[in-house]
Amino acid sequence: MIRKHSFRGVMAGFATSALALAVSAQAFAGTVTSDGADIVIKTKGGLEVATTDKEFSFKLGGKLQWDATNFDGLQAADQNDPFDDTFNTYIRRGEISLEGVAYKDWGWGVRLSYDGFENGTDVDRAYITYSGFDVVDVTVGRFGVDYGLEGTTSSSWITAIERPFMYDFLHGDEDAQFGVNVKHSGDNYGLMAQVATYDVSDNNNNYESDDNDELFGYTLRAHWAPYLNGTDVVHLAANYHDSSSDDDRARARTRLGIRSDDDLRLTFADVAVADKDSEWLLESGVQFGGLRGQAEYFQRSISGETAGGLDSDSDMSGYTAQVSYMFGAARGYKGGDGKWDKPTDMKGTWEVFARYESTEIDSDATAIPGNLGLAGIVAADASDEFEASAVVVGVNYFATPAVRMSLNYVDYEVDNVNTTAVAGGDNKNVDDGKAIVGRLQYVF
Repeated sequence: MIRKHSFRGVMAGFATSALALAVSAQAFAGTVTSDGADIVIKTKGGLEVATTDKEFSFKLGGKLQWDATNFDGLQAADQNDPFDDTFNTYIRRGEISLEGVAYKDWGWGVRLSYDGFENGTDVDRAYITYSGFDVVDVTVGRFGVDYGLEGTTSSSWITAIERPFMYDFLHGDEDAQFGVNVKHSGDNYGLMAQVATYDVSDNNNNYESDDNDELFGYTLRAHWAPYLNGTDVVHLAANYHDSSSDDDRARARTRLGIRSDDDLRLTFADVAVADKDSEWLLESGVQFGGLRGQAEYFQRSISGETAGGLDSDSDMSGYTAQVSYMFGAARGYKGGDGKWDKPTDMKGTWEVFARYESTEIDSDATAIPGNLGLAGIVAADASDEFEASAVVVGVNYFATPAVRMSLNYVDYEVDNVNTTAVAGGDNKNVDDGKAIVGRLQYVF
């Protein structure tokens, strides 16, 4: 069982340990020798120690993202003054990680992560990778999976502050609780297959079978860059995920890209006894110089029954399209992983972007919950589809390789909702809203 601790307590313990190590080093400093190959120590972008023959290495890294959000409208329905302006500040992510290589072919990693919305402080990475095979790398343990272009890109280097809200409706991008991942990659392509079990407290599924066994979901991804010349690239990819449902619960929920202290999520489908839950996702991206564009499209299908045995299905489809421009630099691209990386220059570099996204959810009346995440928010017409859309524009400033500052404006709307019964809402029917989100990020 993973024990939860406060982020302040963990960081205090880490700082105390670091201080003790420093004092010890001062007290007993002397000649440093090695019983093997020479050692190289790097401190730029974190602490990294490696032998010159690349047989052994380890790296200490971390991340802090501090956000401030001002929002109103539908996503503020559960505030003290429903639908009115709301201002929240919070730590979005706090991470400390160790990763390395032993005996050249054995990679490993462990990460302590703080998420104030869901898991508190948690060990969300603990894995071993073997790369000694000529054809594939095999990873076993708890890890994140490559799934979708924005989903595969690190949260440090995604374009907007939050990934497109269509990822709220997907399962394939979830971190593995325990799994086996097999990956083959070249300079401009990659193939990945994974089988994994997931956290039973997951937002959408229970992942437990009727006979007390854990359920394993199956994930596939293939990516290819038919054109790759430095940072100029054309990227294509396809993903598939099957949740391997066994009469477990499946839901379709979203935050619409707005995080808050109350963490309100709208629920457009809640299938109590799901026997099928599968999805696929297509990716495309292109970059020439500082100009970059990308688009993603998904479909997901849930089928099952209510607790009373009535048919209960939900089908979802959606897309996102984005264009950005970076002044005097370009995004890095990792051809073997099929993902965007940090900018090539981060010394006062600016980036601007615009994104549009839309998702439709077609749920049976039996799959639509009595309230859509909050008492008083209901479907306007249970026989009609829901549609959620948003426009996001923003600017990023990469002050140094460690410091990034971002500012986003979000304008969203949801069709087929009725909020006139929300307590304290003065009989308002609100189906849209806006948000301004700022972030200060430090990565080492």
